[in-house]
Amino acid sequence: MKEKSGNDRDKNTLLSMADNPNFIPGIYNYCDRWCERCPFTLRCMVYAMEKEAFPDQKSRDINNKEFWQKIQQSLVLSNELLRDMAKARGIDLPSVLPEEMARKRRMHRKEAEQTPIARQARLYSIGTGEWFERHEQLFKMTEEILTKEARLGIKEPELTTVNILEAVEVIRWYQDQIWVKLMRALHGEDQEEELDDDELQDFPKDSDGSAKVALIGIDRSIGAWTQLSENLEDQSGSILDILANLGVLRMKVEERFPRARSFVRPGFDQEI
Repeated sequence: MKEKSGNDRDKNTLLSMADNPNFIPGIYNYCDRWCERCPFTLRCMVYAMEKEAFPDQKSRDINNKEFWQKIQQSLVLSNELLRDMAKARGIDLPSVLPEEMARKRRMHRKEAEQTPIARQARLYSIGTGEWFERHEQLFKMTEEILTKEARLGIKEPELTTVNILEAVEVIRWYQDQIWVKLMRALHGEDQEEELDDDELQDFPKDSDGSAKVALIGIDRSIGAWTQLSENLEDQSGSILDILANLGVLRMKVEERFPRARSFVRPGFDQEI
C-alpha cells in the first residue's frame, strides 16, 4: 500500500477539521481577529489551524523566516485542496488568474480607494498614529499625576490607569482594521454588482458582513476615545475632533451599506 505524502496528510487533516461539527462554519470570515478576546476560539477552525501551525510566540514572529514559509505552505495547500474539490465536481480551474480578471480586480480596488468612505477611513488610521506621536507628553504628564495620587492615596489612580490602557488598546487594534474591512466591503460591493443576479438579491452579502465588522470597530473606537477623553486632560479638544470624524464616517458607512447592521455573522449574532 502506497504511503501518503506529507501534503496528502495535510489535506486530509484540513478536510477533517472542516468536517468537525464543533467548528462554526465561516465564523472567521466576519470577526475582528482579536482572538485573545474572542469567546469562540475553540469553535473556530482558523484559530485551531493557526495554533497548530504557530504554537508559540517565536513561531508567530513575522520576522521569523519559518513564519512566512508556513504561511506560504498554507496558501499552497488551500489552493491545491480547492482544485481537488473542483476537479471532483468536474470543474477545471485555470492555473493562473486571467489577466482580464486581474485587471478588473486592480480597477475595483483603485475605485474603492477613491471613495469618500475609504479616504476618510485611511485618514483616520494615519491621523490616529500621528495623534499618539504628538501626545506622548500628555501621557507622561498623566502618568506623573496618577503616580502622585497613588502616593497620596487619593482618588482611584489604578482604575484610571486601567481605563486609559484599555482605551488605547482598543483604539490601536481597530486603527487600521476599519480601513481594511471597509476596503473589502467596497471592493466586494463592486463584484456583487457585476453578478447582477436577481436570485442573489435576498441572500446575505459579503460586503454587508465586512461593513458590519468595520462598523463594530468604529463603535468600539468611539467608546474608547470617549473613555480616553474622560481620563486625560486633553485641553486641545483634539479627541472631540476625532470623535466627530468617526461619527461622520459611521453615518456614511451606514448610508452606503444600509443592511450591514442586520447582517447575521455566524456565531457572533446567533444563539449557539
